[in-house]
Amino acid sequence: MKSIILAIFIILLSCATFGYPAFAQPVDNKHQYIDIEQMVIEFDDNDAQARINYELDLFAQMYVFVLGSRNLEPTFDDMFSEFEDFRIVEIGKNHASLMLSNVSRQSSEYYLHDSRNLGTNVDRLIIIYPEGTSKILEKTNSTPNTFYTGK
Repeated sequence: MKSIILAIFIILLSCATFGYPAFAQPVDNKHQYIDIEQMVIEFDDNDAQARINYELDLFAQMYVFVLGSRNLEPTFDDMFSEFEDFRIVEIGKNHASLMLSNVSRQSSEYYLHDSRNLGTNVDRLIIIYPEGTSKILEKTNSTPNTFYTGK
């Protein structure tokens, strides 16, 4: 029994010692331990919802398995740092959901969204407008400048 406890302690200590710096380091263009496969941003007047599907490298998977997916919050805080008002709704082992508030401004009957850096590369970005149309961008690191009508 003592050897099992010792093994678990060593694994936790290793993850904490070696894993934390990987999550804390800012990366210029892409977080090295997370691959954003798809991000869907659905506009709703001034606000939007973001749904993200990602894959973690093996070490990050172990880190999340041991310490929980909430330890990825700093990653998403960094990725959405150019958005002034957002809230993380859910983080799973390979997906996340965020609410983005006041991402667009209203100008008569149109809403204008200024491009924002996403802090990492996104393999596929899908923009869904309130009227139901969509736009797909491949290999991008920012949202596009765009305008749309409200519901």
